[in-house]
Amino acid sequence: MNKAVLSISSEVGNIIKVENFIESFSETFSLPPDLFGKISLSIIEAVNNAILSGNKLDASKQVCLEAWEENNKFHVSIEDEGQGFDYNHIPDPTLPDNILKDAGRGLYIMKTLSDELIFEKNGAKVTLIFDL
Repeated sequence: MNKAVLSISSEVGNIIKVENFIESFSETFSLPPDLFGKISLSIIEAVNNAILSGNKLDASKQVCLEAWEENNKFHVSIEDEGQGFDYNHIPDPTLPDNILKDAGRGLYIMKTLSDELIFEKNGAKVTLIFDL
């Protein structure tokens, strides 16, 4: 199975490397243009969460990304070195009580844009799945 892999240190400036990674694997896997935006935004949200919340901006910690195609689905996993989080109790950011809160928006975007969202390692690893 063909996999694209990237590992970055937990610095916000490395988002440009993630954007370049997304562009390169989009070409490698010949992803349809209509999926590019969904995949790109979802991955950047996941990586931001990994850098800021998971690894707490600790540049000595890595965020690892893997992308692959399997069974007519495109998978991207993002893993940080943090403790994880309780992904079963994420407040819905669209509810009136939560509209002004900072937390939960990135996960909501990832859930909405992907066809499937899988949490592993206590939430320190997330896999986004997109139907092709």
